[in-house]
Amino acid sequence: MCRNTISVGWRGEVYDCDFNQRLGMQLTNGKPLSLWDITPESFEALPIRVADHCFGCTAGAGSSCGGALV
Repeated sequence: MCRNTISVGWRGEVYDCDFNQRLGMQLTNGKPLSLWDITPESFEALPIRVADHCFGCTAGAGSSCGGALV
């Protein structure tokens, strides 16, 4: 999910994964980003937010993931 889909909170907060949304790991570029703050090009330039919960997806066992991030 984090490579090609965004998750958006009800107030417009942008996350790169539904798991990150649940954990409050909002995308930032020095400040929290909202849907109206990004373009497809700017989203592609942001680093993917990762933590221990990402191991499930990189192993191919995430909710909508198909394998490694690289």
